[in-house]
Amino acid sequence: MWDVMAALSTNLFRTLIIKKFISIFFTKETENKGKEKFIYFLFYFITTAVYLAFHFPPANIAVNLLMIYIIAQTLYEGEQIKKILVSILIYGINMACDIVSIYSFSDYIVGGGYNEIAAYITVLMISICEFIIERFVFKKRGMDFTPPHWNILILIPVISIAMLFCLLMNNLKNQTVLILVSAGILFINMLIFYLYNALLDTYVKLEENSLYERKIACYANQLDVLMQSEKKINSLHHDMKHHLNELRIMASGKQSKQEIAEYIQNMQMFMENQKEFSSSGNMEIDSILNYMLFKAQETLDKIEYKISIPKDIGILSFDLNIIFGNLLENAILAAGSSLGKWLSVFVHYDKGMLFINIQNSYQGELEKRNEIYLTTKKDKTKHGIGLQNVKRVVKKYDGSITISDKNNIFDIKIVLYTIRQEPALFT
Repeated sequence: MWDVMAALSTNLFRTLIIKKFISIFFTKETENKGKEKFIYFLFYFITTAVYLAFHFPPANIAVNLLMIYIIAQTLYEGEQIKKILVSILIYGINMACDIVSIYSFSDYIVGGGYNEIAAYITVLMISICEFIIERFVFKKRGMDFTPPHWNILILIPVISIAMLFCLLMNNLKNQTVLILVSAGILFINMLIFYLYNALLDTYVKLEENSLYERKIACYANQLDVLMQSEKKINSLHHDMKHHLNELRIMASGKQSKQEIAEYIQNMQMFMENQKEFSSSGNMEIDSILNYMLFKAQETLDKIEYKISIPKDIGILSFDLNIIFGNLLENAILAAGSSLGKWLSVFVHYDKGMLFINIQNSYQGELEKRNEIYLTTKKDKTKHGIGLQNVKRVVKKYDGSITISDKNNIFDIKIVLYTIRQEPALFT
């Protein structure tokens, strides 16, 4: 009777700890409290029932792994690979704590009973591990990022679970060895969380450095645009009296209206700056668009653009850099490798909404994994990261994004609602 009460109460606590554990890594997909409660109740009921019915480790391992993954899959946003990795890591911690506590307080034999105190010690150990990881190890909560070489990372907790399973099923008599090996495996799995967080920190810093480098290049290009425009204005101002005198003579003489119009057109052409594609007065958008479209002009055969935005649109420059930098960089790269070498950029602001439509030609088949487009760049460790960052910014402004790739035209449409202001993406 006491063992049943212990199993019911400790599994309830374990379910709550696993909920906290998963929330470290993922953001909720839905705010449906009813669905959330049902899924966690299902986890509690099934894992408890299997344990009480069979007392068989392979069944417990399989059911717990499956149910943790189902929780991550149905309630939280994120890549499939990350959900699998986190599910196995969490259960690896759980299993190691379980074995350490069981063999510390009893001579456990597979299929037999054990001291009920061990069950509560297990829950306490898992809670301590969760607290350490949440407070001191993993600080980029909810960021959807699968690190490079994830297959090596996932291999370590898989091997750990397999080793713990072998120790458990062979009924070894040396408790000290069992406890030390299990504790060592627990420590290794805790280090995996630390390694995951370190990789994430490195990625964030590299991404931020890349964004700032692009921003500096954009500002340098914009400064060059402004200097060229000022030079042309000064030159025109210097010769303005001659131009006006010529126009006066033409107007009083026999020249036709067409000839006068051509002369004025030549003056306008003289004032045009080949590096200036956007002149809204919004420094952030003008600099990034002028820089990226000038790069496109050097690479592609045909560029179409229409930019209609006010000076102030209420979007952080950091976020604009992420959107236009990533989308245009990818578009220029793909279009440059295609037969059409074509790019179209449409940016329009209206009543608190920013509309962005970028289209480009591409060649061949686009690779996708779990509805995420994979990169065509040489650095394959950053599969689709740029586009994922764009999606985060869109979500931040409660916007929408639609992507299509038909007839060798890649088409991205974005709507951002610019009323609200928030901190930068990486905090």
